[in-house]
Amino acid sequence: MLEFLRYFIYGWIILIAAIPVNIIAKKIGLLTWYDFLVFKKSIGLLDGIFMFIVYPLIFGAIIYFLRMIK
Repeated sequence: MLEFLRYFIYGWIILIAAIPVNIIAKKIGLLTWYDFLVFKKSIGLLDGIFMFIVYPLIFGAIIYFLRMIK
């Protein structure tokens, strides 16, 4: 049960971190996953790099550092 709670908290932390990341991406003109999936907008090179490389790296790093705190 404790393991479930740990991953539940990880999920909430990722959700909380995703909000400012998406706001920043919108402010600098990058396409977010929401725009891509809902509005079916085409993606440029920078949008693709952000969505498929930078975005996962940010959240992977968050989980990595959270696990180090353990």
